Amino acid sequence: MSIAEHKQPRRRSLTYSGGAALVTGAASGIGEATANALLNAGIKTLCLDLREPAPFDGVDQALQVRRAVDVTDTEVLGTVLAEETGQSGLSYVVNCAGIIEHTGFADVSHQSWLRCLEVNLIGAYNVINTSSRFLRDATHAAVVNVTSLEAARVIALTDPDPNPQYAASKAGLAMLTRTAARALASTGVRVNSVSPGFVATPMAAVHGDTTHLSPQLKARVPLGRFASAGDIADAITFLLSDQASYITGTDLRIDGGFEVT
Repeated sequence: MSIAEHKQPRRRSLTYSGGAALVTGAASGIGEATANALLNAGIKTLCLDLREPAPFDGVDQALQVRRAVDVTDTEVLGTVLAEETGQSGLSYVVNCAGIIEHTGFADVSHQSWLRCLEVNLIGAYNVINTSSRFLRDATHAAVVNVTSLEAARVIALTDPDPNPQYAASKAGLAMLTRTAARALASTGVRVNSVSPGFVATPMAAVHGDTTHLSPQLKARVPLGRFASAGDIADAITFLLSDQASYITGTDLRIDGGFEVT
């Protein structure tokens, strides 16, 4: 039989030997796709967002815990984790919660700076710090933070006037990933990040149609399309899996080849 005659994809499944998961920003976009992927893997998942996420269809209702929680509120975070992780314990944390305000560079207000840093950076720290006491008791524990290409370089294609507070918050989150990886390694907790490029999410839709790349973007993205939220969730769930057990302090860039153009 020739290679071309193989109709079915070959399979090598990811495995998860830990307990429950926590996903912030789970009401839409990458967070929603990640929570859905974990639930479909049979993992009890705490799905948190500023507004309560909608029910996930086709998934055992007993596995999904959906709560409206502000990641800047450490007291509520701690209470929810203590109440909802149960006997399975907490093993996986994904920080997807994030905001962006399209202010441009000039005259960004003090409040805009604080909002962005509080959610994108300090909120992620709150989640990691609060959950760490649960994670260190887990046999297989991992954290994944969702940063951005803008953590490392200025992206001025869809919007030539960059938003400094967003880029700074994501750069800070990239370094938080590394410091957390170093701090928690002795307890067996792995911490990594993913840096998405152009993803078809509601956040990206403010710039226009996300079904096809504009000619300007297509010239810079060799794979020739937007990523789906599921593409990013696939990378996140790999980094959480048993198969990534020797990976920590690493960033996985998911940009369709943008970095090489």
